[in-house]
Amino acid sequence: MDIDLETNPQDYFTGNVTVEQHYNGQNENRERYAATMAVLQENGVDVAQNARIRALAAAWARKDFKLAESFLGNRDNFGLNEVLKALQLLDAGRQARVLEKKMKMLQVSKNKVKSITMGKLKSDIDNLNKMKSPYGSASGAVCKHIRRWVQHFTAKELVFYAIHFPKEPWKKLADICHFHPQKDFPSLDWFLPYCYGQSAPADTTVGRMVSMNAENVNELLEGLNIPYLTVKPHKDKLTNVSKGRIADREDKLDTVLWWYEELACPEVEDAVQRRLEKGDPVTLPIGKLLERLMVFKSRNAKFYHDLLKIAEYKLKQIKLPLESPVFVMGDASSSMSVAVKTSTIIAGILTAITSAKLSFFNDTHREPDKVPTNVEEVLELALNTPASGCTANAASLYPYYERKEVLKTLIMVTDEEENTSFQNFRFKELYTKYCEEVYPARLVFVSFLHFQHSKGQMVTRFKASNMDVMQCVFHRSQPDLTKLDKLFGLLSAETQSFEEQIKMTEEQVRKQGVDKVFEKFKSSQGQ
Repeated sequence: MDIDLETNPQDYFTGNVTVEQHYNGQNENRERYAATMAVLQENGVDVAQNARIRALAAAWARKDFKLAESFLGNRDNFGLNEVLKALQLLDAGRQARVLEKKMKMLQVSKNKVKSITMGKLKSDIDNLNKMKSPYGSASGAVCKHIRRWVQHFTAKELVFYAIHFPKEPWKKLADICHFHPQKDFPSLDWFLPYCYGQSAPADTTVGRMVSMNAENVNELLEGLNIPYLTVKPHKDKLTNVSKGRIADREDKLDTVLWWYEELACPEVEDAVQRRLEKGDPVTLPIGKLLERLMVFKSRNAKFYHDLLKIAEYKLKQIKLPLESPVFVMGDASSSMSVAVKTSTIIAGILTAITSAKLSFFNDTHREPDKVPTNVEEVLELALNTPASGCTANAASLYPYYERKEVLKTLIMVTDEEENTSFQNFRFKELYTKYCEEVYPARLVFVSFLHFQHSKGQMVTRFKASNMDVMQCVFHRSQPDLTKLDKLFGLLSAETQSFEEQIKMTEEQVRKQGVDKVFEKFKSSQGQ
């Protein structure tokens, strides 16, 4: 993949870029590279995991520990898995040499070696040689840097890892870096031995939870602060009192709101109300928050209006400087019946934050009675938009083509199951004529598909004709509205203001240092 740090710096973090390319990019213009990563994260763009891993490996290979430290400060994007995989890239060459030595010893051995054993060894060596970084190694300096990172974990964070995550990644990291159980885990000295199979102390939450079952879960909750995700397998046995305790004690109010249907009872409703009145933060992304608000509205939850105010504030904070006029087209055909509420929320939010025009289509088109400008109006629209009829994606755009009315950004929210023409046009043909005769509008697909990594039939047709369209995919039957922020980020990365943001951040990196810029970003995100 050809990339250019000057013209398209975001490609380093959203495409499939090698460690060597990351290494060269950091050397070519470290400030611009770091600024792009910071701006993408600030805008909520989903930085691909392979990009995070390779960016970190490249920084370590260059011995740029300040840049690596800046990355690691964002625990959401650079956690245990990213650290381990980046280190394994640097250590792959050494591991391959160890196996090559072992294979040579077996080849000269007097004992007969099974061909399957030699085949497995050769395969492992080939895989390690393919993945190894052309630069750097898992040196003492890199391992020292990782040990410092590990030492900053609090007891609470390590307990969370002990409860919710597998032990194997910690063991692999420890085997390369040679962790000391007390010096490197000063906040929880039993954690590393626990990862290697020892039992947690009996008087700790982890130790006591070993014995948790459906019969004693309520008794344990009387004296222990146990995360809901740990208790969840026994949710059907929880009393209302236990549910109330969970809602009161859960670290993040977000968790209670997310799983509200499983916990719902008067005690939990009261606990949520108290926490909101006390000012406990709600950090759910705007899309997920609106989906939750629809549930709470239908249940007449007493805290609905308090949560609505938070959502209104969040909506007003979103800035999406798309080239206007913007036109959002929402698929309301019968094939969208499962996802129509979710898709309407997305269409409504995009309309509200960009002052867009909005139209829904099935085999014809219709404009809503009121274009939403706030959260309550988005919810009303979602609750009152039925799905029926065939799918003629061209229907919404046709009136604008007929009037020769200029639109500069088109957003198509659809399952891409186009099965009907409108005025003898399929959407691709109409869009092409619109661009030729009216205005070359930017086209974005928000696609609801059966498979997360598929393209959809309409986008596939556009790509086959080498037409440049952007796409954000949601799972059709289980759409994850937390991804909506990432859609906003992708859209903003295509605007002129994105380049201006990068230049401004690049200057800040130059003057203040990369660590200060990333620290400021972390503070603004509440991390």
